[in-house]
Amino acid sequence: MEDKLTRLKSAMKKHTFLDLKFTESHRNSIHAAISKQDVSREDIMIGIFRSLDMEKSGYQINEYLYQKGIRNFENNEGSLYATLHELEKEGWLNSFWETEERKLYSLDERAKKWIKKQESNSSSASTQWRTAFEGGRTD
Repeated sequence: MEDKLTRLKSAMKKHTFLDLKFTESHRNSIHAAISKQDVSREDIMIGIFRSLDMEKSGYQINEYLYQKGIRNFENNEGSLYATLHELEKEGWLNSFWETEERKLYSLDERAKKWIKKQESNSSSASTQWRTAFEGGRTD
C-alpha cells in the first residue's frame, strides 16, 4: 500500500501540482487568516464538547481543538483552562483530578443533550463544525 501512495504522490507532483506555486507570501496570508479567525463561544463549546467523547485533560482538549482548526488557545492555554472552569461552573462539564497535576474533564448530561440538539439543527454552526470535525467539507 505504501508503494501505491508513493507512486500517487510522484504522479501528483508531475501532473496535478506541476504549475502550483506556494510562496512565502501565501503561507503568511494563510497564517494571518487563521490567527484572525473569529470563533464564537458556541463554536468553542461545540469544539470542546465534541472533543470529550471520553475523559480528557485540558492539554488533550487543546490539541483536539488545534487539529480541528480552532486556534484561539494557541500560545494562550490559560484561557482554555479558564473556559473549561467556566463551563464546569455553569454545569456543562464534570471534572476530577486523576493525579495532583492532571485534571480530566467529561460532559455533563446537560451538555450531551445540548450538543445533540445543536447537531439536529442542520443550519446551525455546530453542523458545520461537526462536518469539519469528522473530516468532511463545510461548504
